[in-house]
Amino acid sequence: MMATVRGGAVCVRDVRASVRSVVPRRAMYGVRRGAGVVARASGAGDDERRSWATEAKRAAATALAAAVMATGTLSPGYAYAVSAAKTTQMQETGACLLQNCGKELAACVTDEKCLEDLVCLQGCFGAPDEGDCQIRCGDLYASKAVTTFNTCAVTEKSCVAQRKDEGTYPVPPFDVLADGFTIDTMVKEKRWYIVAGLNKDFDTFDCQEHFFTKGEDGKMYIKINWRVNRPNGQFYERSDVQRFYQEPDGKAILHNNGNVMLHYQDDWYIPAYKEGEYVYIYYRGTNDAWDGYGGATVYATTPTLNPDWIPELEAASKKVGVKWSDFVITDNSCKPAPELRLTKPTDLDTLADDAVVIEKDLAKEAKLIEKLVANDFVKAESFVSKEVKTFEQKIQQIERNLLSSGPGRPAGLVPDKSNVVDKKTSREFDRLSKRLDKIQEQVKSRD
Repeated sequence: MMATVRGGAVCVRDVRASVRSVVPRRAMYGVRRGAGVVARASGAGDDERRSWATEAKRAAATALAAAVMATGTLSPGYAYAVSAAKTTQMQETGACLLQNCGKELAACVTDEKCLEDLVCLQGCFGAPDEGDCQIRCGDLYASKAVTTFNTCAVTEKSCVAQRKDEGTYPVPPFDVLADGFTIDTMVKEKRWYIVAGLNKDFDTFDCQEHFFTKGEDGKMYIKINWRVNRPNGQFYERSDVQRFYQEPDGKAILHNNGNVMLHYQDDWYIPAYKEGEYVYIYYRGTNDAWDGYGGATVYATTPTLNPDWIPELEAASKKVGVKWSDFVITDNSCKPAPELRLTKPTDLDTLADDAVVIEKDLAKEAKLIEKLVANDFVKAESFVSKEVKTFEQKIQQIERNLLSSGPGRPAGLVPDKSNVVDKKTSREFDRLSKRLDKIQEQVKSRD
């Protein structure tokens, strides 16, 4: 199986040939003259039946894995003009990975999501928005293998250099912070929505419905929920639990630190809030991959932004040195996923959804074949031949439009109990996570 890797796109040249060898057997095997049964196409023998989507993705995965191992880097070609210095950096990173994270890389290229993340990240290299692109990849492709690989590459072996603080989100003056704000301001409301966000990489996801509680340790625990929209109109549901504390001096600052995963630390600064209505949060953070990231969000007790708050939010934005006009209003309508339809796939993951659509079409067509067989086997055989040709045309359509996906989170992290420092803290996280699940269930049951 040959694959051309170019700028993160995998052109699976022989997928079509593989389909030819699989589909005719699936569609034709079990067609018995006069029996009126099409066993494979109608779903019988499911334990022997393999989805062509799995085969296509496995072919791409095998090809990319071979490219990675053979070259020592993620790819020999890029979608953008890349300087000699960037190329050298990429080669050094690849050499470091092979030397120090070989086991994790091997596990990554055999894991579906991790491999897709590598392809996506490859497409970001040298792009004008390389950082944003990497963050988007992490949003789309998250798995335990991604976390393990990135922990080795970024935290343990420093194969990937930390992005340095550029001063975009400085610590604000303490005298601009709101008076009287405490953890209880948010905890007592139990549910808050992010209704506006500043940083497009972190703050503007759809369906950001968060649930709050307070632990016996006096810290605030949050179950954060959000959606990652995919290029084909579908989405991924994501969630995590985070923990914040407030210093005894009572300043309107919340800290989230002591995390094992990339050693990330976030600080929230609150320049404005209205009891029971909204909380304006400006934040900045650091982790092993990026020092000095930041943004701002507006939490509200309702899923939509109240226009009456805007003058106060504009004033709060000025206090922390950002512009309210740069904020994006989020969509918390949480609409159900639309019906899967054949689209122009922009990544391997979207290709799999298109495979589902095609397979559903084939299942419908198979029922028609079964009816035809009972009356006229010759007509049925001709029909199958025609549908296999149509199927191959659909594969060609997918192949022509297979492009690298765009922007993503550099870590591609998934929530993991190993993120907490010790067993006692891990047990506390488990207990509070279950409490938050119950709070979410109770609150939503009243909607």
